Amino acid sequence: MSKYDRIVRDSEICGGQPTIRGTRVLILDLLDWLKEGKTFEEILENFPTISRQDIQEIIAYAKDIIAGETVIYGTNPDQVLT
Repeated sequence: MSKYDRIVRDSEICGGQPTIRGTRVLILDLLDWLKEGKTFEEILENFPTISRQDIQEIIAYAKDIIAGETVIYGTNPDQVLT
């Protein structure tokens, strides 16, 4: 299992942009909501298919991307973004 099992990239979903597993909710959209100062509760009300844990993982994911860590999506080690 990867460090980020809630975040996936699939070329068949949203053009391969990172999304929450099982949804078409883009990680970038959720980061925009957080940037705008929205609370977890406000985000969850507007995106009922995601969970608080999804939002927490997105924040950790963004931190690792900024820190330059290698991120593996899903359970396939071939799906690596560096």
